[in-house]
Amino acid sequence: MQRRSYLRGAAVIGTAGATAGCLGGMFDETAENVVLAEPDDQGADSSALAYPAYGESFPAFTLPEAFSDEPFESAEIERPALYTAFYAFCPAECMLLLGSMAAIQAALAERGRQDDVDLVAITFDPTRDTPEKLETNAEQRGIDHTHKRWHYLRPEDDAQAERIVGERLGIGFEQDGGGDAYEFIHLTITFLVNPDGVVERAYRGERLDVDRVVSDLETVVDAYI
Repeated sequence: MQRRSYLRGAAVIGTAGATAGCLGGMFDETAENVVLAEPDDQGADSSALAYPAYGESFPAFTLPEAFSDEPFESAEIERPALYTAFYAFCPAECMLLLGSMAAIQAALAERGRQDDVDLVAITFDPTRDTPEKLETNAEQRGIDHTHKRWHYLRPEDDAQAERIVGERLGIGFEQDGGGDAYEFIHLTITFLVNPDGVVERAYRGERLDVDRVVSDLETVVDAYI
């Protein structure tokens, strides 16, 4: 949608300069504590992006688990993890995004790797995304939300959602409309983070390449076994 274009542009800081520099090699310094090779489709140096990308530390945060209110602490995760943010009332992008996450969960299960990876979906609409709504969302998308490695995280309020999702993770979102039927203009980014807390990949878009993501996850898992 055209109305989302400004947020997509906002995800890159100094795009023109970063793009010009990428012809000579986007990653001037060798990233440390990463398993995967440099991505060839990132489009800009990691330091030029508004969100953590290849070779950068993933921000530490604590958020409540939606169904138990137990704290989820990103810094305590000892497995590769896939993180994304969404809202369940989204009429388009988030349905595709969570469908992709469900397909990734199913593919990992088929390979016997489901216990090796944490899959994390953070809502930035905690007012409407109640536990009941998230349970419905899981059923609609085909997600096994009862599995111990699947996490729906629900901030305590809108302020915490903005602080964690918008500011720390750099996933911009903005309410569009009023009343109870508002939508969000938002970025769609999914992070693959290794057990050392370093970003291996920051995938853009709601249609995740399931085979690619699962392959990347398996490569990272195998490197830490």
